[in-house]
Amino acid sequence: MKVLVDTNVFLEYLLKRDDYQTARDFFIQSVMHRHQMLVTSMAIRDIGYVAQRELHDWKKARDIQNKVYQVCSKVISVTTDAAIESLFTDWKDYEDSLQNECAKENGCLAIVTYNKKDYCNSPLLICTPKEILDMYSKT
Repeated sequence: MKVLVDTNVFLEYLLKRDDYQTARDFFIQSVMHRHQMLVTSMAIRDIGYVAQRELHDWKKARDIQNKVYQVCSKVISVTTDAAIESLFTDWKDYEDSLQNECAKENGCLAIVTYNKKDYCNSPLLICTPKEILDMYSKT
């Protein structure tokens, strides 16, 4: 399965937030099941920004960004088509719309996020890390 992993899932795992264990298990199981995990280049930028803001250390923030590269199967670019298409949607959040368009362009089956409501207009399957883990346990 090919999935786009939302920024918030990486932040939960890499910054060891409240749901760290579930996010960690999601990444481990996804690798074990050989599923492709994609991330946008935009998300890596955002992860670095948030990590630096929380940790107050740019070197640690850069290390966190590097870990994203190690975990993901592919870093995808934001295309002009995706950027323009996102401008003409009725989504409240441009970034979420842009992530959705990138996922669709790259043939993703799902978006994994902690904020399912942000993607309520998506034609893709929208799952939390826990829901993906539940799917893995059934196979």
